[in-house]
Order: sequence, then C-alpha cells, then structure tokens
Amino acid sequence: MLFLQRVLGVVLALGLLAAALVFASILLAIAVGAALVIGGWLWWRTRAIRREMARTAPTTVDGEFREVPPSRLEERR
Repeated sequence: MLFLQRVLGVVLALGLLAAALVFASILLAIAVGAALVIGGWLWWRTRAIRREMARTAPTTVDGEFREVPPSRLEERR
C-alpha cells in the first residue's frame, strides 16, 4: 500500500507540474500578445507627434571649437 501511495503521489505531482507549465505558458503567450497589441496601438497613435518632432527638431551641426583667451579677444576690438 505504501509503494502504491508513493507512485500515485509522484504521478499526481508530475501531472500538476505539467498542468502548471501549460498554464504558465498560456499566460505568457497572452501577456506577450497583449504587450504587442498595446505597443502597436501606442506606436500608431503617436506617429503624428513623432513626425512633428522630427520636422521641428533643430539641426545639429557637428564641428570643433577652441577657447580663445580673453586677452586675444580684447586685442581684436
């Protein structure tokens, strides 16, 4: 009887573990799907704002600079 209880316990535990893994994978798939839908909706709704920001963004000019000591600036005046 004790051996049968142990076997039944192991089988039941493995069954519950498998059910938990299936349930967790389904929840993960639902969460990923919801995140993709919400992300796509936000991306779609903010496209006009992104276009406006890109249109009005200041142009960055890349270059070098050097510091001129104040005495040289006074000489130029």
